[in-house]
Amino acid sequence: MSAAELVDALLPVLEAEEKLYLELRDVLQEERVAILELDAARLELAVGHKTALVDEAQLLEESRREVTARLAAQLGLERPRLAALAEQVPQRGAELRDLHSRLGSLVAAVRELLDLNATLSGESLGQVRLTLELLGRIGNGPGLYDQSGTPHPAARGTLLRQAV
Repeated sequence: MSAAELVDALLPVLEAEEKLYLELRDVLQEERVAILELDAARLELAVGHKTALVDEAQLLEESRREVTARLAAQLGLERPRLAALAEQVPQRGAELRDLHSRLGSLVAAVRELLDLNATLSGESLGQVRLTLELLGRIGNGPGLYDQSGTPHPAARGTLLRQAV
């Protein structure tokens, strides 16, 4: 394949990655809302969708790496970097630079959302554990749950027995 043909093969892969990362960004925002609202069903849907998108992103990344490696080899470049490739193909360089810039921004936004959601999930889990611990202390009885969240067999029905 010529360099022009490889660039023609690369552009749709980059466009597909851009579309995928836009969708992933939206799913991560939905996941954040589900975490904040403690909506387990909504969170489960978002996580399932996110998982499918991540799998697809890996396939697209493999395709992009393959095409960029072939293009870099054809152009005599040691490292297959989009910025360097764009400089070597002036007729399509502007398109490559533009897609590269947009992808970089999207990847940064996705990383930020992933970090934020991980922090929120950790905080929510901490609040649930604290609530379980406080419930376990009601009536000065044994805790209802251990540190792993597993119910203590002796604690079953403790709250109900105390209420009756």
